[in-house]
Amino acid sequence: MSLVIIRYVIAAVIVSYIIWFFNTRFMGKSLALSKVLSWVLLATFLIFLVLTGLSSLVEGS
Repeated sequence: MSLVIIRYVIAAVIVSYIIWFFNTRFMGKSLALSKVLSWVLLATFLIFLVLTGLSSLVEGS
């Protein structure tokens, strides 16, 4: 279970960096990487919790 969460964290960090890089280089916005990272991590774990809850509700365990 923890390996799955680590994969999600690594994916969220990579996606955050891509979003931050695009916004700072091409869009000219001044965003902090930590702010983007926190929003993406929050969204990732909320999606994970919702899907885990739905999975347990459907499976009944």
